[in-house]
Amino acid sequence: MDQQLIPRTLETVGRWPRQSVVYVLDIVGLISVALSACQELTHPSRRRIFVSLFMRQLYNTGVRALFVNGVIAAIIGALLMSRLFDYIPASVLADQYGYLFVVVIFRELGPLISGIILIARSATAVTSEIGYLRISREFQVLKGMGINPVFLFLLPVFFAFPISLFLMFVYFDFVCMLSAYAFIWFSDPTISFHTFIVSILGQITMNEVSINAVKAILGGMVIGVISIHFGARADVSFDEVSEAISNSTTSQLMAFFLINVVLSLLAYTQ
Repeated sequence: MDQQLIPRTLETVGRWPRQSVVYVLDIVGLISVALSACQELTHPSRRRIFVSLFMRQLYNTGVRALFVNGVIAAIIGALLMSRLFDYIPASVLADQYGYLFVVVIFRELGPLISGIILIARSATAVTSEIGYLRISREFQVLKGMGINPVFLFLLPVFFAFPISLFLMFVYFDFVCMLSAYAFIWFSDPTISFHTFIVSILGQITMNEVSINAVKAILGGMVIGVISIHFGARADVSFDEVSEAISNSTTSQLMAFFLINVVLSLLAYTQ
């Protein structure tokens, strides 16, 4: 028994690193496939098709998510930032409140919550769509017609997700500022809107904007590629689609949180 238990234990322990390496290589491979498919954009007819698919994906991913993104931003601005305003003395308002808003909302909460909304609302839909197409053998039909599935499904997601995520960052911060000021004004109407906005915008530097842009590009790209990856793994039954959605969501959350934490540590740790 002991002689059989040890090899099984070693096999179980070694399986996770092996699967992790294969998974990372698959994601890198999908990114390289998407980049190589960009050369098809040089053809005017294919470029027109791509623009149509890209705009559709951008609308479904970024524009239609603005409502839920704005509601959550309004709640956070009203409940968190407006209450925080009450604890800051007026003498240091111009410096401290703007700094805290940038640290709490602009750097961390805005990107994290926007990424979670993108994963929950759009990435799961992409995984489901790819899974059902895979099971119904639609990809084989497209290949038989000489149509590249990567160009139709991966490339629009690859470009639309990062742009959508960055737009969600900006919208989240804007709504959060407005809702925070609205609640602050109700408690103290003497607070000038100009002073309030200047205290925040004065703390936002190009470095802050650049880091958020990198978070959006890397985060959106990885979220989109992971959704395609797990959707394409469904092959036999429709039960695999729900499993693909669950695994995809878990992997996307872990990857997106890791990207945000690592970038924040590299950019803001002195």
